[in-house]
Parts: sequence; structure tokens; C-alpha cells
Amino acid sequence: MTIDEAKQLEVKIANNILNNIPFAQVVQILSAEATRRSKDAVDNASEEELVKMKEDFEKAEAELKAQQEANQPTEQQDKIDLPDGE
Repeated sequence: MTIDEAKQLEVKIANNILNNIPFAQVVQILSAEATRRSKDAVDNASEEELVKMKEDFEKAEAELKAQQEANQPTEQQDKIDLPDGE
């Protein structure tokens, strides 16, 4: 088998794995990567950068809350809780 054929086979195998991975596992992998990246960001940030990140998140959360409160309907809507699906 040539190097080019081996690379083509590698791509086919990778696509097969990707197309057959359960969605729950995809979410788990993304969650683990997000956690790893956030830890890396915190571990490598200066005190000033950490304070700035915290302030930015607090500001964004406050803006979202204000927007949600402004968009609340005058009558209480029925809420449906969907099952977790697991």
C-alpha cells in the first residue's frame, strides 16, 4: 500500500468513526475539551486578566437578564420540562 493509499484509508476510517459516534459521546468530548481549555485559560492568566474576564462575564449575564426581563410576556406562559433523554 502506498503512502497516498494509506492516507486515503485513514480519512475513510476517521469519517466512519465520526459518522458512528453517539451524540452523547460528542457532547461529553466537547465538555471535557471546554473544561480543559477553561482551566488552561485560568491557569495562564494574570490576576488582571482574571478580574477582567470575571467582569466581562458579570456584565454579559446582567445584560442577558435585563433583556430577558424586558421580553417577559405580561401573562405567565405554561412551561414544559422535557425529559433528559438519557
